[in-house]
Amino acid sequence: MHLNTIGRKLTAILLVILTFVSSTSVGAAQQTARLRSCLETEHMYQVLTPDVLGKTSLKSRDDQFIAFTGLIKYSSVEKNHKKITVYGDSIGVEVDTSSSAVIGNVGQLKLGDYVTVYGQVDGSEVDAEHLVVNPEKAPEILSYVFYPDKAYNEKAVTDLARDGHVTFYLPESWDNEFVSGRLKNNDVNGYQFFLNAIYPQNLNYPENFYIFYFNYETYLDKVKKNPDSADIEDIEELVIDNILQVLSDNFKIDITTLKLSDGKKFDYCSTVYKPADGNDYRLEFLFKHDSTGFVCMLYLYYPNDYAVNHLKDVAYVVETLRN
Repeated sequence: MHLNTIGRKLTAILLVILTFVSSTSVGAAQQTARLRSCLETEHMYQVLTPDVLGKTSLKSRDDQFIAFTGLIKYSSVEKNHKKITVYGDSIGVEVDTSSSAVIGNVGQLKLGDYVTVYGQVDGSEVDAEHLVVNPEKAPEILSYVFYPDKAYNEKAVTDLARDGHVTFYLPESWDNEFVSGRLKNNDVNGYQFFLNAIYPQNLNYPENFYIFYFNYETYLDKVKKNPDSADIEDIEELVIDNILQVLSDNFKIDITTLKLSDGKKFDYCSTVYKPADGNDYRLEFLFKHDSTGFVCMLYLYYPNDYAVNHLKDVAYVVETLRN
């Protein structure tokens, strides 16, 4: 399997992604890969209600990460504090609170309190990871949240693939003409987002996110009916090589598997890009393939705390991707 004029097709992406500085080298990454760490350790919870959870049956949501707010009633709390029942209008949801991270909060619960539960569905109950007693503001129903302070409402994007089979969701702050732009160079269909233009703005260092769909029929001379993982990995490496355009012959692109907390898997590669300004910029590539091609995502940033301000925004987009 080999690529059909992939250099011509993707050179325009290279120019868009890396023209903010002149390159000198690409090298092995040493700093922590922020996005990978976030996706492996942080959970994104869908906000529901106890009544919805009861009516649809928790078992149908097994292993999903959810959050909900409800009422503490009489006999809601077991004496050993290892279980509580949180009520909606008419239905209660059993919550396992035996985790050392939450059991200490159970003792302060009293009749009439409201509590927000963040946790993972396990059969007929929810394993609590966080409890907030009498929250000042409960998370908005049907939004997605990272604990404790990052919430998102859905805005679907469905035109990444021409047949519409790829969907992802945008944070509201990304839906802005100064932040969002299209990638349409040489039949490449995707988006670019200049995140450092969002508050708090950072004019000194880029923080960018790119997403596009790579269709096998468009970019390959010959398309295998059922390409195996080695075939797909070879193509992903060529895409990375084409975007960077600065790799030496002995530089090895290391594609690994990234597994999210909810079980979704991505092919993944991380590297450092060192331009003429002398700063080491982190590049994290993620690929999600299907029967006709794959989604390629690239998160580019300067890996200092003051320059990485939208990490969870990016994680939200990755988490909501469906193809």
